[in-house]
Amino acid sequence: MPPRFDGEALTLELAVADLLESSLLRSLGFANRGGYERLWLGQAIHSRYQEKQLADDSTYRREVVVRATFEQRGWQVTVQGRIDGLRREPDGTLVVEEIKSVRRGGALPPAVREIYQRQALLYAWMLARSPEIPDIAEAPAVRAELVLIAIGSDEVEREELPLRLDALEAAVRRRINALLRAYEAEARRREERRRAAERLEFPYRELRPGQELILAAVETAVANREHLLLQATTGIGKTVAALYPALRYCLAHDKRLFVLTAKTMQQEMATAVLQLLNQDAAFRSLRLRAKAKMCANDQVICHEEYCRFAKDYALKLQTSGVVADIYQRHAAIEPDDVFRAARAAEVCPFEVSLELAARAEVTVCDYNYAFDPYVSLPDFSPDQDLSDAVLVIDEVHNLVERGRGYYSPELSAGAARAAAAAFGHLGEPIYRRLQALCLKLAAIVEDTVHDCLDDLAGGAGGGAGSEPPVEDGGGAFQGRDRAVEAPLPEELFWELRPELDAAFVDYLEHQRDHRSFRAEDPFVELYFDFLRFLNGLAAADAAFSQFVEICRGDCRVRVLCKDPSRFLGAVINRAHAAIGLSATLSPPEFYTGLLGFAAGRTAFVEIPNPFPAGNRRVVIDATVATAYRQRPGNYEPIAERLSAFAEAVPGNCLALFPSYAFLAEVAGRLRLRTKRLFVQRQADSDKEREALLAILRAAVLGDVLLAAVAGGAFAEGVDYPGDMLRAVAVIGPCLPALTLERQLLKDYYQERFERGFEYAFAVPGMTRVVQAAGRLIRSPHDTGIIALFDQRFLESPYRKHLPADWLAEQGAAGLVGDPAGAAAEFFRVLSRRS
Repeated sequence: MPPRFDGEALTLELAVADLLESSLLRSLGFANRGGYERLWLGQAIHSRYQEKQLADDSTYRREVVVRATFEQRGWQVTVQGRIDGLRREPDGTLVVEEIKSVRRGGALPPAVREIYQRQALLYAWMLARSPEIPDIAEAPAVRAELVLIAIGSDEVEREELPLRLDALEAAVRRRINALLRAYEAEARRREERRRAAERLEFPYRELRPGQELILAAVETAVANREHLLLQATTGIGKTVAALYPALRYCLAHDKRLFVLTAKTMQQEMATAVLQLLNQDAAFRSLRLRAKAKMCANDQVICHEEYCRFAKDYALKLQTSGVVADIYQRHAAIEPDDVFRAARAAEVCPFEVSLELAARAEVTVCDYNYAFDPYVSLPDFSPDQDLSDAVLVIDEVHNLVERGRGYYSPELSAGAARAAAAAFGHLGEPIYRRLQALCLKLAAIVEDTVHDCLDDLAGGAGGGAGSEPPVEDGGGAFQGRDRAVEAPLPEELFWELRPELDAAFVDYLEHQRDHRSFRAEDPFVELYFDFLRFLNGLAAADAAFSQFVEICRGDCRVRVLCKDPSRFLGAVINRAHAAIGLSATLSPPEFYTGLLGFAAGRTAFVEIPNPFPAGNRRVVIDATVATAYRQRPGNYEPIAERLSAFAEAVPGNCLALFPSYAFLAEVAGRLRLRTKRLFVQRQADSDKEREALLAILRAAVLGDVLLAAVAGGAFAEGVDYPGDMLRAVAVIGPCLPALTLERQLLKDYYQERFERGFEYAFAVPGMTRVVQAAGRLIRSPHDTGIIALFDQRFLESPYRKHLPADWLAEQGAAGLVGDPAGAAAEFFRVLSRRS
């Protein structure tokens, strides 16, 4: 936690870390920052040592909170910390232990040892000033020890540290003077930002229709410390209309702005808007890139002992000045800027981006950095105060599924066996040990799955997983694949952890000694999957289900989070304000409930569609059916009517399907005369997807029909400006597949909301439909036609999730027609108007 200054009350709250050079101290915890490295074994090593000390010494205490309070320059200063270990010797002396894990046989770098020593001495100094802790007032003396524990062994080195309280006191006061000077400098910068907020202007000469309502709603929310869920049609300019008032408020009131997105393209859009708003470089914005894409050397484990970009990180960070240099050079800090500068200084680019995130006024990043407990920024950890943060969450409807995924871990027997196979040809003892452990874990998973499925088969009823279910979205479960809800034998997994912990440490040491690290290590990935799975087991309550499955021959045990609201809300409701934006937030109670927005603090605002109704036509083809059991008989009619529709459109068309399998069946039957057909493939890379978009932009190639999947890269979060797209066809309501997981969600939603099928199937399916259609009309000048292929669009509950501005006076029934004929008529009328 950074220092907390209250300039009005003249109070300053510090952690022990603040009394050290911050960049140096951060480097000591390098392996604990970002991704799965938060699960680094240092914690387990500390805990094992502390447990032994507790058993051997009745005076021993661990994780002791200590405070010291004093005055300096008129400020009331409080320093707080947590002592790793505290014991009393026979003569009454209190001994402070600072526990650190170090590599076996490796010399601790002098600079690192010095920081560790200073940390221990500061705790001892605080303890000497803190009579509030029981028994301390009577202690005749205090001293400090540095306790170094060799990773993978019981070797312990104790270093007694000379304690000179007067010298420490003087050093602490010098450090606090430096912090106060920094605070005063920051106060001057805050005043500059306030003046910048007064100068800030909307970046466009005119507001689009509807944007004035967005501006007013966001201004009200941030001013009153409220949350806002805002629904507005795609293309209205939600991003700029939300960021402008949010940014102005943050600059004026010393708040930080986090722009959270689900896709890279949305980050690019937000960054472009921020650049327009920052013409005089009054603030710094930073865009974060995924850790894997910022790694300079493809190492899996981030630790000073294993990666040259992590080694001596703090020293190189300090001597190179790379963070300050990037901060000064760029008002809009892009990942490529960070990567180039950090690599040149031989420091970890991802860690440098985190350093910059602590300084930037605006951070643009993926949802993960706020909500995923394994990769979230330090600012979003559970013990951090977010009252100085405003969150703008773009396409917030995506956060429900993403949030469930963060807390739904699984273990795969196939992954465990693959990890074992990777060591099968290696004869050294460490590899045989890893192979045996991987196979042991695989056997536990497989036995659990088969036992649960055998119990199901021997029971009286079928249950949710007794037979292959019928899916709308396509086959997650095919042939002999099965799944069943069942309590998992948690003790078997917990009993395996000590063996895996010890083997993991020894494996890392072996890799370092032999320089044998690899970019993708199956055992490392399996180990961290295992730890995450144990955490999922520990967190489970009524909002979770446990189940087993066989999917494509692989046995898996899973923990399903059915309701992420408790976890997402813990972040959202700590913020000063959270603004959720989307074109599809209906019904609002679904999103409010499952995202964890506090009911008494959240407003829902829907902006009417401002675009001319005559610019768009919606038609429903009720002659075809797309439900799973009806598909085989409808492939040919759908292909025939979709082909005719595409041929009637003078321009590019986008056709979206519920699944790749359905897409393949229809695409193979399409008969196009004037359109070139391009089909999205499940294995397409980002580069291949970008190439398809480039084809749509290249008019010289003629008209194109792009067939893709709903909810994918071509259906959400992508712009098709101007005449790049003239028609969208959506094949069916695009419901999720009817898996056991979806059935469990349905049951949960029925119990909580009494709308099980609607919330588990209709809402996510129709959200995909409306998002897909939103690719078409992006401005008041865009024109085009939307064709919905399926009779179910006329039925409840799908009908009620069609946007109101789509419907004719007769309701959904008024939209029924032949898509090809409707397209021909629509574009004929348009040509007359022009």
